[in-house]
Amino acid sequence: MKTILRSILRDKLSSGVIFISLITGLACINLIALFINYELNTDSFHADSKQIYTLQADHPFGEGKIYQCRFGSAEYMKDNFTEIVDFCRISTSGSSKLIVNNDVYFDKPRIMASSENFFSFFSFELLANNRKTVLKTPNSLVISDVLAQKYFGYNDAIGQSICFLKDGNKEDMIVTGVFKKPIQNTQFNFDIVRALGKEEMDTYCCVRLKRGASVSEVEKIFKANQAFIPIIYADTPGTHYLKPFRDTYFDTTEKSGIWQSRNKGELWIAFVVAFLIFVIASFNYFGLSRNKLIERSKEFTIRRINGGSKFRLLQVFMSEASFLIGVSFLGSLFLMMWIAPFFNKLVKTHITRELLFQMDQILLLSSVCILLFIITLLFTFYRIQSKLKSNFTGLEKTIKSKRINLPIFSILQLATTVILIICSFFILKQIHFISDKPIGLDKSVIEVRLPVQYAKQVSILRDELKKNPFINDVSIATASPVLEHYIVFLEYQKNGIQHKYTPAIFEGDDRYINTLGIKLSRGTAFSGNPVADKKKCLINESLADRFPEINLIGRSIPGGVKDQIVIGIVKDFHYSSLKSVVQPAMIKYKNTGFHLLVKPIDERQAQTQEAIFQAWNKFIPDYPLNIESIGDRFEWYHRENNNYVKLLGACCIISILLSMISLFANSYKTTRYRTKEIGIRKVNGAKTYEIIKMLNKEFAKWVTIAFIIACPIAYYAMSKWLENFAYKTELSWWIFALSGIIALGIALLTVSFQSWRAATRNPVESLRYE
Repeated sequence: MKTILRSILRDKLSSGVIFISLITGLACINLIALFINYELNTDSFHADSKQIYTLQADHPFGEGKIYQCRFGSAEYMKDNFTEIVDFCRISTSGSSKLIVNNDVYFDKPRIMASSENFFSFFSFELLANNRKTVLKTPNSLVISDVLAQKYFGYNDAIGQSICFLKDGNKEDMIVTGVFKKPIQNTQFNFDIVRALGKEEMDTYCCVRLKRGASVSEVEKIFKANQAFIPIIYADTPGTHYLKPFRDTYFDTTEKSGIWQSRNKGELWIAFVVAFLIFVIASFNYFGLSRNKLIERSKEFTIRRINGGSKFRLLQVFMSEASFLIGVSFLGSLFLMMWIAPFFNKLVKTHITRELLFQMDQILLLSSVCILLFIITLLFTFYRIQSKLKSNFTGLEKTIKSKRINLPIFSILQLATTVILIICSFFILKQIHFISDKPIGLDKSVIEVRLPVQYAKQVSILRDELKKNPFINDVSIATASPVLEHYIVFLEYQKNGIQHKYTPAIFEGDDRYINTLGIKLSRGTAFSGNPVADKKKCLINESLADRFPEINLIGRSIPGGVKDQIVIGIVKDFHYSSLKSVVQPAMIKYKNTGFHLLVKPIDERQAQTQEAIFQAWNKFIPDYPLNIESIGDRFEWYHRENNNYVKLLGACCIISILLSMISLFANSYKTTRYRTKEIGIRKVNGAKTYEIIKMLNKEFAKWVTIAFIIACPIAYYAMSKWLENFAYKTELSWWIFALSGIIALGIALLTVSFQSWRAATRNPVESLRYE
């Protein structure tokens, strides 16, 4: 051990860089592996998770599939198909406020309505009551242990009453059970489960298949019996499908608020980024280990002269490598514990310290360390076998070599860093492109959502807000375009062929398009006369372009209501993610609703929010204010992109730091090994800048090679990523050039300090004994 420590302390710089690199690389790869494993095993804790499937149906009003199923569909399947063992219906519920022991709560817990067999169908831990009967009665309620503690303290929650208030109606529910919030990952995000009401016809549904049942065969049975299985829209024939319940988590299709989802692409990005960091760290380790092996060639020669075997030489070097890897293994565990909370916030996950020390994670980290050890062993054996010949000629050449060259490890390390820099720039450019792209709506407009029971207050609140000098306009609407809308299924005939399309429908009063900043392209807007406007509508350009041969102004849209006349065409506006193009849409007149759209005057959004707050407290003091801007909601559609930016940004910084310390170590060794050469050049009249240029030229050459390798790889990766967007930025050449300049600047900044020290050193010090 003393020999190992003495050898490590003899070269503190290289040993320190190896420790930092391996600790960082091992922590990153293990943390990302844990994250991926945690996400891929979502809902795997259920007893029959492999037999549980989510029921899907053909979309009744368009292409694709939906998760909602009509009441009676799963019931028919269970009664008639032996392959279906059981089913469980799930629906979103809610309450604007809760009353518990005369205390009013506006915390809006996530409420799920479910079949009575929910806790026997799934394996959520029930702390009190029987799984099969806990949701037996219509007014039964099961709450989480967190809510039980919050609402009832240390008192028994069973039998307690909770009053739900929604849409002006009160409903008293009785707590019949308490469940424990799962520490495992689940796609259900709920705090309360209530019994499913008979009036809830269209719900999400999960079915459990008999063991050994073939999914494809069951779907064939669904197809053959589709005429008998109830569907949402009876006029549209369709069938049902089975999707593995655990795979539903990775379907980012808009589902209800109780469902959580994750884009599987995020896992791939996380894996690639972690792998790249580990590669950079490994290149640091192998490159510096190679240099250490070269530097110790003289020591190994003396050992061989004194009778030391090749096996003994290998043992000496591998003992030191084992110590470095072992200490790095322990250091990575502590680093993971420290960065886990930051990582959870970065990627929106819930990795705990207990998960970090699970046996499978320790085995994975150990396997990576063993792999590093084996590669080091093979590399070291090859070097000793090839260089230490019996006559030591190869060794003498090594000792007298001109310099320690940067190996292929450093080139690939720099290339990896350049790839991350380029990708980070392009992702930032795309995010800014999305943020700055005009969407056809005024992003400063603030949406105010009123409780249903305050419907009569909508016009009063609107009139109050109009008086404020900071408010430009106010509109009553069903909702803002980016919050919600509904679609209609329309059919028409053209040249004897039946065509279908599903335009989105938005509803608002005569100030709707002016408040939202929607531009009128042709025709006229609503007049403000409710009687006249009721039978009129506006359409967007995408809908008009669908029928280029028809002037739709003054007529009803094909397949639509005959007395609903188009009076104007508005420019396209985005009401969903920019990953898809604008779809056909129409705006109908409606001067009632529970949402107010408030348009502030320029740069007065803060004053407008204050005016809304004051008006709200004046007319609706017993409910919390619920507002959101159009811009904030639109950014919500692209929230996953923020994860990309944060993850790549953090990893880009880590990779740059690892590259810098590696370059620093290599430059230090190179300048130290060439001290006498530099001294001779100085004596012969070489200038300081000439010495610096000579030392930096080699490093600049390797950065250039790394840049050439990185560019096509980064271009391909970004091209594939941008395919996810209907509207995307260009792959500008200047980003590649800027990334190369940054990489070169980082390299030269890192090595120039050592070059300057070597160039300004007194040559007498290096040549006094020559």
